[in-house]
Amino acid sequence: MNDQVSEVKDRTDIVEVISTYLTMKKAGSNYKANCPFHSEKTPSFMVSPERQTFKCFGCGEGGDVFTFIEKMEGLDFYNSLKLLAEKAGIQLKSQSIRYGNTEHTADKKTKIFEINEWAKKVYHKILVDHPKAEKAREYLEKRGLMPQSIEAFEIGYAPASWDFLLRFLRSKKYIDTEIIESGVAIRGEQGKIFDRFRGRIMFPINNAMGNTIAFTSRILEDDGKSAKYINSAESPIYTKGKTIYGLDKAKMAVKEAKVAVMVEGNMDVIACHQAGFCNVVAVSGTALTLDQLKILTRYAPVVAFSFDSDNAGQTAMKRAIRMAMQNDISIKIISMPDSFKDPDEAIKADPQNWATAVKKARPALEYWVDSSASETPALNIDDKKRIAKEILPVIKTIYSDIEKEHYIKYLSEKLSVSEQSLIDAMAKTKADKEFDRGEKDSPVKLEKISAPERIFGLLWANPELLQDNLDECQKIGQTEKKYEDLRQQISSGKIEREKIKPESQAVYDQLAILALESVNSEDDEAVAKELKYLLGRYKSDSLEDVKEEFAKKIKEAEKSGDKAKIKDLLSEFSRLIK
Repeated sequence: MNDQVSEVKDRTDIVEVISTYLTMKKAGSNYKANCPFHSEKTPSFMVSPERQTFKCFGCGEGGDVFTFIEKMEGLDFYNSLKLLAEKAGIQLKSQSIRYGNTEHTADKKTKIFEINEWAKKVYHKILVDHPKAEKAREYLEKRGLMPQSIEAFEIGYAPASWDFLLRFLRSKKYIDTEIIESGVAIRGEQGKIFDRFRGRIMFPINNAMGNTIAFTSRILEDDGKSAKYINSAESPIYTKGKTIYGLDKAKMAVKEAKVAVMVEGNMDVIACHQAGFCNVVAVSGTALTLDQLKILTRYAPVVAFSFDSDNAGQTAMKRAIRMAMQNDISIKIISMPDSFKDPDEAIKADPQNWATAVKKARPALEYWVDSSASETPALNIDDKKRIAKEILPVIKTIYSDIEKEHYIKYLSEKLSVSEQSLIDAMAKTKADKEFDRGEKDSPVKLEKISAPERIFGLLWANPELLQDNLDECQKIGQTEKKYEDLRQQISSGKIEREKIKPESQAVYDQLAILALESVNSEDDEAVAKELKYLLGRYKSDSLEDVKEEFAKKIKEAEKSGDKAKIKDLLSEFSRLIK
């Protein structure tokens, strides 16, 4: 192993790194969590501190800390190593690293990470020290930002120059295509390249590990022509819909509070953190996405939203509620006192305003029902029909049956109509399926499984065991009739997950989880022994079945006096039991 790879590995704790992305619980000497690579409710993702490895016994993903970062951040080995090296305070000495039999080299993602890091440092240095950033400093001070908050969030200032950053990055030997692809420069219609951000306050957007991958910017002096906010374009390291502003700084507070609070703006996030409310994040240059919601649920069971009270804010609220309800995600809505337009303003008046609002956050659909009902307090029949027409399609696609029943009852009480009338009306209502998870109806729901099913489950979780037990497993693959595609692969001597249909994969994931319930899934030796035991049991049970079948056939041949048939049966029986 390359010396630098060994050094990074020795100075990296896989539990600490994975805790950056997931909420894990101690399970004996290991840790477990819901797998980030496939949807599940029962944790099958295990981390072994002793071996410094992870394995999911649901989807089969596994490896070391480099593998985990590769999969979570969409990186190759070199960039995963570089990211972990920087976290460990190690400077890679080469742009090429040999690991195993492969030479891993820096690529365009490496350059894009570096360019964004340089841009962040340069913008921050200008804001803190340069005379041209005086108005930017005055603006941030007026907004109530303290120097330590500016430092913590590494806020910067992009000077009103067409090519300041471009010239700096060229001096660092980065080529124009790399600078453009990183999102900090653009090519105009005439082919000229210039800085994307000019005369703007810069807010770095980081990934969960704290690496800068993009920027959001606010104009300092509004000329009436330029957009108030501009974000980096998407790049090979930045996907807007999968990025959450402030998560790198909020994640531990989110875990501790067991609730993630999502607000609408960068300044709201910083104001909340500055006031000690550190479990607060915001979307990153896009409308809220299902991916962002799912990311937050890795850290906390509940997400609470603070939306603006204007039409755009209310539309965003309703969209978030529908998305969450259809995907069994628990969300609440924070209602701001009427005198404040956002968390930043409420905190400036008195931090207790925000603390109280968060504490009083309401279950999301209750909030929606109450808001609709409050628009027309008299609630005549037309109002009731309107509200029911708005809410019932949402209730119809709620993932949890318990929640469905709760909200039918809540709506019934609010509208003073019977639950049955709402149920009847809902049956005629077309469900709102914009965010339907598409996973509600699992192909097979397994609770108890047979010995062959347990064998299939162990092989699905640990395909490498097939070669060690090939003859015995192939016999099962040839005789068992269930699970056709997996059975055929076992018979052929090679399990290839990617060739199995997704609906079948879901079944085999369940088989694997159930098969591993009675064995320490992190103990490879114990899993191998369990497979040997099950194969022996299967052979023994099969032998008993064979004995019973041949005893019956021999008895029938004896009754008919067919000695030749008896001789053939005994010969075949002897061959089968060898």
